[in-house]
Amino acid sequence: MLTDKETDVHPKIRQSSNLAAEYYVASILFRLGYVVTVTFGNTKEIDLIVYDPQTHDTVTVDVKGLKNTTNWVMPKNPCQRPDHFYILVTFKNKISDLDSVPEVYTLPSEEVTRLWVPWVRREDVRAIRWSDLRKRSDFKGMEGIKLLFQKQKTLKPT
Repeated sequence: MLTDKETDVHPKIRQSSNLAAEYYVASILFRLGYVVTVTFGNTKEIDLIVYDPQTHDTVTVDVKGLKNTTNWVMPKNPCQRPDHFYILVTFKNKISDLDSVPEVYTLPSEEVTRLWVPWVRREDVRAIRWSDLRKRSDFKGMEGIKLLFQKQKTLKPT
């Protein structure tokens, strides 16, 4: 098994944090009774299509994985629809530790531009800081997942 230090020098493993995050989120959603379709491709804004069999509603999700606890790089022009969400996953520097539980944050797409900041030394790249997001219990874990099919999204002010 590779350590987290070794994954820094292996680009394929570094890229796999996004794929690991997508499947992790799909697993959570399946466990909650949703029907999930994983989409495939290199440059896409929809990673998961999620269907609620009880309400017959469908939402789309863009998953961003983070091996550490820094920043999630966000798209320049994020999709902003009421039925589109960003789910951000951090493996908290323990991607190889299968006993460690990743942190999951679910953001309605309309919230993304309110939370993003310039990426370090790259004013043209936008990111969401883990250090900011971890203070938002309304987005974290199950509370965040509930936002996917909540008709009236009542969010706490930042």
